[in-house]
Amino acid sequence: MDILKQVAELKEFLGKVYCFIEENEDSFKDGVEAEEMKNGLWNWMQALAQFLPEH
Repeated sequence: MDILKQVAELKEFLGKVYCFIEENEDSFKDGVEAEEMKNGLWNWMQALAQFLPEH
């Protein structure tokens, strides 16, 4: 499998996790914990995007 395809798929998966956390944020005991996870995911998504060609 092409490495760029794998990076793109990982970025897409992280985006889905981000959306899941955002949609279920009220389920977390601590809203700060959810924000920290979302921020971490966003940072990873941005880092991965650097390796992908622009559309």
